[in-house]
Amino acid sequence: MVYLDRLIPQDSILRNRHFVYLWSAQGLSQTAQQATWFGMLVVVQETSRSSAVLGAAILSTVLPGVFVGLLAGVIVDRSRKKSILVWTNLLRAGVILGYLFYPISLAVVFAVNVLFVAISQFFGPAEAATIPDLVKRRQLLVANTLFNFTFTISQMVGIVLLAPWIIKFVGAPALFGVIAFIYLICTGLVMFLPASQPPARGLDTLRRDTLVADTKRDLGEAWGFISADRQTWWSMAYLTTASAVILVMAMLVPGYMDKVVGVQAVDAVFLFAPTGAGIVLVSSVLGRLAKKRHLTSLSHVGLVVASISMIMLGLIDRIVTTVLDFQVGMQLVPILVVVSAAFGVGFGLINISSQTLLMTRAPVQSRGRIFAVLLMLGNMAAVVPIVFLGSIADLIGINNTIAIVGLIVATVFFVGKTGLARSEGPAPAASGS
Repeated sequence: MVYLDRLIPQDSILRNRHFVYLWSAQGLSQTAQQATWFGMLVVVQETSRSSAVLGAAILSTVLPGVFVGLLAGVIVDRSRKKSILVWTNLLRAGVILGYLFYPISLAVVFAVNVLFVAISQFFGPAEAATIPDLVKRRQLLVANTLFNFTFTISQMVGIVLLAPWIIKFVGAPALFGVIAFIYLICTGLVMFLPASQPPARGLDTLRRDTLVADTKRDLGEAWGFISADRQTWWSMAYLTTASAVILVMAMLVPGYMDKVVGVQAVDAVFLFAPTGAGIVLVSSVLGRLAKKRHLTSLSHVGLVVASISMIMLGLIDRIVTTVLDFQVGMQLVPILVVVSAAFGVGFGLINISSQTLLMTRAPVQSRGRIFAVLLMLGNMAAVVPIVFLGSIADLIGINNTIAIVGLIVATVFFVGKTGLARSEGPAPAASGS
């Protein structure tokens, strides 16, 4: 305990054991979720050898969030958050074993994946709504920074380390068994959280004859707040933009390395790794930045940096060949590393700042629905890149597609900044007590 006192300051959020339980559960569950999707895509590809079937598998990961997300928010706000967290982890531990049917029927795998994703829609809003209950208002920025940090790390661990190595050396069935065990650990962690406050309106108040009307009313209340509060509106717009953009990069970067830079697609790590490093860098300094700048201003800086980085990625091959008389190839990688790290900085600024602002403004009784709307918008924004982006890139080129998406991000910045300038009241600072 003496060493603990020396390592962790008395006012550190890491001394809040309930927060640490939730944070640990988030990191483990995100790692498991990323590994699940990677494992699912691998078994579908190896079983079907079909790009069309693989596209259907990706859609089965996205569409449940569009259709289930809003209902999940209503149920979360009418339930004790701890119960939702416990049951979603426990159910995912059981459902994950359904992926083991992949040698028999991919249709079963798709059905299992839809169910798995649908259950996960309840975890996200419940988790986001729980964070402000566990930490002080002035610690929300730190909490969101840590959650975004572990989200980034979990993607690398789940997709780069856990899933590929287990599949390669032990096999896909072992991977799904390990993931089920991880979700059981998460279940145990969230069981240590304090009992949640009873909701203002419980599930028991819903009646069959008024179910549709009550659900519409609940969603209308959440949407009414979102549309009336411009800070919340634009925070959600920025988070949705960031969610779509990171998916665009994940889809296009391997082809970019192959067709534009002229190296193997596997060398996409030279862009993915610096992006993660940029997010980690922002996570380490954002607390100090927020003492000097409003959260909305930091989001705007992030949008500008991300848009410029994407435009640079789209143009850099022509710049180095025409202006610098430089040959593309591995010689271009050092420049790409810097641009990619800048993109990670921009993405981190958008994501952490906007999510913290959203938590500080969302009414307690509506948090679940508001974050469910956010998740639904993110899933809807993901459908367009998945369905159309590949064809657009084939038509106009990957580099031009990335540059155009960068211009779209810049447009979101200009429209958002203008809209907020016309609204009343300044953005709240992150360092409030």
